[in-house]
Amino acid sequence: MRKETFFKLNRMTLLFIVIISAIIPFLYLPQPIQPIVQARLEPIFTSNTIIEEPVQRPEIPVTIQSSVPVSETKPPITISVRTILLFVYLSGVFISFLMLIHSIISVLLLFRKARKTDQDGIRLMIVPDDVPAFSFGRYILISQHDFDTNPEAIITHEQSHISLGHFYDLILMELVKIIYWFNPLIYSMVRDLKEIQEFQADDHTLSKGIDATKYQLLIIQKCVGHQKFALANSFNHCQIKNRITMMNKQKTSKVWRWKVATFLPLLALLLMAFGRTGEKVPEKVNVPEKIIAPPTTVRENQNALTSQIIEIRKDGNYIDNKLCSFAEIAKKGQEWNKASNKWILLMIDESIPLNRIDEVRETLADANVYFVTQSTVNSDDIIYFMGDVSESAKFTQGKWNDWISNPLKHFSEGKPNGWGYRFAYSFIIDKNGKVRDGHIIKGSDYPEINAAMEKILTQIPDWKPAKRGGKTVSVYNRFSGSVRIVEK
Repeated sequence: MRKETFFKLNRMTLLFIVIISAIIPFLYLPQPIQPIVQARLEPIFTSNTIIEEPVQRPEIPVTIQSSVPVSETKPPITISVRTILLFVYLSGVFISFLMLIHSIISVLLLFRKARKTDQDGIRLMIVPDDVPAFSFGRYILISQHDFDTNPEAIITHEQSHISLGHFYDLILMELVKIIYWFNPLIYSMVRDLKEIQEFQADDHTLSKGIDATKYQLLIIQKCVGHQKFALANSFNHCQIKNRITMMNKQKTSKVWRWKVATFLPLLALLLMAFGRTGEKVPEKVNVPEKIIAPPTTVRENQNALTSQIIEIRKDGNYIDNKLCSFAEIAKKGQEWNKASNKWILLMIDESIPLNRIDEVRETLADANVYFVTQSTVNSDDIIYFMGDVSESAKFTQGKWNDWISNPLKHFSEGKPNGWGYRFAYSFIIDKNGKVRDGHIIKGSDYPEINAAMEKILTQIPDWKPAKRGGKTVSVYNRFSGSVRIVEK
């Protein structure tokens, strides 16, 4: 429709495309088939009571002379791709907004030094500078030279922009440009809209009785400047050839207006491609939002429900859907510890590295918060802290300290007085007595000892499982030990 003389229809069509393009992503397309709703499984644990018992942290039976401080490595600060993209987008929005403000201020500065006058109800701003005439809102700015030589044609043209409401079109497009600054099509649409506005203003001007030949010669003389103001309709704007061609073109027959219907298939394609499928499902309607885990009773007639949850996700650690640092986790853990006797639940995403869980547990332990349970998302297996069970897990093949330390004794042979090392490790004993996730939390300064310890942790035999309220449960075990050679 670019070649047709339906200027008003073309203008409305272009504005409609811009508006509907911004609305489509928020529209829901109804479906005859009920969409499948994916619900997040969030375990809720009821009927739990904490039995406080001494925290079991057995040490390897060796002579301990002094403790060696273990350096803790802080996790590196990571910035997600989403955060970077958001920063880039907001920077673009801010720069686009500043450019618009700069354009408005430039116009207002011209207005300040302009001589104001009214002519036939029109507010004219006459400036001594040689600037192209333009309309801005209800004002027309014109240079003194143009006012003295060609006032009728220029003022009539700019008055056409005002009466046709072109200023409000530009306000809309500038706001769209700020939001969608990254989309090159927006800039093309703004350029096309200004071109259509000039065609419409030229047609309106000639209908007022302005001589067409003189008017076209004036356009050729004036079209040597450039567009300076985003919200201004300049007399010099637009390509000379296009404007003169449209002025001399025969009016298109009204029967060809049906061409606008060709946009309907495009609109349907946009709806299918970018609209939201399915009706919006109301909250708490036929959606199993929470799965209740089997209750564990330690004290009769008492229900305990924990809302003290730390989520360990792939992109960070969250409390109440807020990304938290380790310092914030420690502070929140202490607050929870003082406020109630309920345990804290670590809700862990699938395939999270064990060191990520260690970091959160060690952070809470350093803050003197020990009664911490954990579970994996979509699992009803609750892993309790070793001091939060009524009956501890038992090693069935002799003494645990001997079993774990004997394979490491040869590392101490021939070492001088004062030589030693220390480490911390953990593993989980499930409700069937099987051991898993054995690993070193804080290793020694000797790689060969750490490697041997890692191998030992993969060979731990079955234990007698722990019990809580008479039922077998999974339990998290953390041990620390140090070795020091001391001559007697």
